[in-house]
Amino acid sequence: MNKILTLYKELLKKYGDPEELWPDWCSKKKALKTRELIALGAILTQRTSWRNANLALKNLVDANIYQLEKIAKLNDLTEITKLIRVAGFYTTKPKRLQSFSKFVLNEYSGIKKMLTEDKNILREKLLQVYGIGPETADTLLLYALDKPSFVIDEYAKRFVEKYSIEADSKDSDSLKKTFEDSLPQDTILFQNYHVLIIVDQKGIGWSKMDKLSL
Repeated sequence: MNKILTLYKELLKKYGDPEELWPDWCSKKKALKTRELIALGAILTQRTSWRNANLALKNLVDANIYQLEKIAKLNDLTEITKLIRVAGFYTTKPKRLQSFSKFVLNEYSGIKKMLTEDKNILREKLLQVYGIGPETADTLLLYALDKPSFVIDEYAKRFVEKYSIEADSKDSDSLKKTFEDSLPQDTILFQNYHVLIIVDQKGIGWSKMDKLSL
């Protein structure tokens, strides 16, 4: 029996539709502006809570500096540094946001063209961008670009331990392969599963992810 798939079905039955918890990130239809916000959020949430990352994201929206094109063209990062300070790592995250923004504009002329790129090719390119590691790359692929690339984060690793899921190794690459080999290559399923893994550890009482608004 496929334990990983069975667990997914059990979690889905127990906690319900993850789109109710992450209404934008798990939306089945995303506007391009929403995809850009999700991408920025994926970088801002590195090594901090979503609450802090979302506060930083809201600051960018309020200041009208949330578009990748605008961030890419900034000559001075002083203002954006102040806006996202709440998300921590304020000396590096502004550079990461701009590096990613420049990558998207220079390589694809915008996030829309990224949607048609091969997942594996795009992942390799993302990993060459300053400040983008495997976890962030997979988060970008899965949520901002709707490509089935399973996210292995600390929640996923603890989930594997909790349910004694067998894998060749406990390193991120091996766990990623284990999940992807055990599941249908379906973006919505991957998104739902990742959210359910977090909910299973933080509890159903965990506050919902704030809806992104412009």
